[in-house]
Amino acid sequence: MKVTSSFDFDVVALQTEDTLTALVAFDAPISENDAARPGECLVPVLDRSGSMSGEPMNSCKQALHTLVDRMKPQDVFGLVTFDSQASIHVPTRLIRDHDIAVVHNLIESLNVGGNTDLSAGYLLGLDQARRNVQRTGASVILLSDGHANSGIQNLSKIGEIASSASTESITSTTIGIGQGYDETLLAQIATSGNGAHRFAFTSDDAIAILSEEGGDLLNKSVINAFLRIVPNDPAIVDGIGTLQDVGRWLEHNGNGDPVVVIPIGDIYAGERRELLVQFKLPGIGNLGQHTIGDFVFDFVSLPALEQSQVTWPITVNVGTSDEASVRVADPTVTTAVLITESAKAQREASENLRKGLTDAASANIQERIDNFGELLVTLPDTEESNVVRVSLQREIDHLSKLARGIKFKDANLMSKSLSEESTAGLRGRNRDENRRDRSREKRDF
Repeated sequence: MKVTSSFDFDVVALQTEDTLTALVAFDAPISENDAARPGECLVPVLDRSGSMSGEPMNSCKQALHTLVDRMKPQDVFGLVTFDSQASIHVPTRLIRDHDIAVVHNLIESLNVGGNTDLSAGYLLGLDQARRNVQRTGASVILLSDGHANSGIQNLSKIGEIASSASTESITSTTIGIGQGYDETLLAQIATSGNGAHRFAFTSDDAIAILSEEGGDLLNKSVINAFLRIVPNDPAIVDGIGTLQDVGRWLEHNGNGDPVVVIPIGDIYAGERRELLVQFKLPGIGNLGQHTIGDFVFDFVSLPALEQSQVTWPITVNVGTSDEASVRVADPTVTTAVLITESAKAQREASENLRKGLTDAASANIQERIDNFGELLVTLPDTEESNVVRVSLQREIDHLSKLARGIKFKDANLMSKSLSEESTAGLRGRNRDENRRDRSREKRDF
C-alpha cells in the first residue's frame, strides 16, 4: 500500500494564522493470486416493479448471470428482489454451497410486479448481508429504475440506515437504470454507505456497470481503512476537516488526547483514492520546521487479512512574512482542490436541472471552467507542471462537454450524469483514470 501526502503551500508566516490543505493519496496494489483471496459477500437488491418490464429486466438478468459466473467458491451470493414488497429470490450462502444451475434458473425466472418499495428491498438486503458478513465485510448492490412510492422515502432516514450499515462493514452501492429513478435517493444511499453510485442510461450500460462494480467488490486490496490525525496541540482539533463528503469524528487515545478519525472504507485493487484534509493553524511563534502532529493510516491488507498501520509526521515550515508572501501553491494539490470544487458544482448543477433552472446549471459549470483556465495559464514551464497541465486541460475539456450537454441534451439525462460524477468526485474516487472514464466515456454530450 502506497500512501503519500503534501501540502498546498510549503511555508506559513511567523505568528500568523493560516489554513493549509493536505492532499493524502492512497494507491492500492493489485493481488497476484485472485484464487487465494478471502471470500466476499455480495447481495444484489433488484427492483422488479412494473417499470422494469422488458429490456431493463432482461439486461439485469444477463448482468446477474455474469456476476455469478465470475464468483469464487469462497464467495457468498444472494439475491433480494422488491416491488410493493421484498423477498429473498436466491438464498444467501457460499457459492460452493449453491447449485449454480439452480441459481441461474432462479435468475432467469425473474418477473415484474407492482409498485416500488425501495426501502423494503434495501432493508432486506442489509439483513441478508449482516447474516452473512465475511471477514472482508459485505456489499449490497441496489439496482432500481424508479422512484420509491412506498416505504421509507426520507433522504436523511435512509442515509442514516446506510451509514449505520457501513459501521458494520457493509457497503452500499447503487445503480440507477434509465431516466426514471431518483438520483438524489440513490446517491444518498451510496454516499452514506461508503459505496459507488452509477447511472446506467441504456440496458448495455446496466450490464457493463454491474460487471464493473461487482468486479471491484470482488477485488478489494484494502478493507476497514481509517486515517487518524493526532495533533500535538489539542486546540487545533476543531480546525481539522475534509473538503469532501466523507465522515469525521473524534476519539481519544490512551493519553486522553483527541484524535480526528476519517473513514476511508475499502480500496479496490489498483485504485487511487485521494483525500483532502484542511488544517486551520494558529500562529506559530518560532521559525523553522515544526511537527504539528501525525497522520496514522490503519487498514487491513488483502489477501493476507493483516492489520497494518502507517504513521508519518505532519510538518510545516514557518518563515518570515516576506518568505510567505512569495510562496507558490503546489499545482497538484491545487488541482485536486479544484476538482473537488468542480464535483460540488456538478452536484449543484444537477439540483438546478431538477428545478428547471438550466441557466443556473450552466453557470455552475462555466465558473469551474474559468477556475481551471485561470490556473492553467499561471503554471510554470516545468516537467511537474506539464503533468498538471494535461490534467487541467482534460478537466476543462470534460466540463465543456458537460456544458454542451446542459444546453442541448435532455435535462433529466444531464441531471443523472452530473449526480453520478459528483458522487464519485466528492469521495475522492475520480482520480483513478480507468474508473473515472467508466462514466465519462459512456455518454457523448
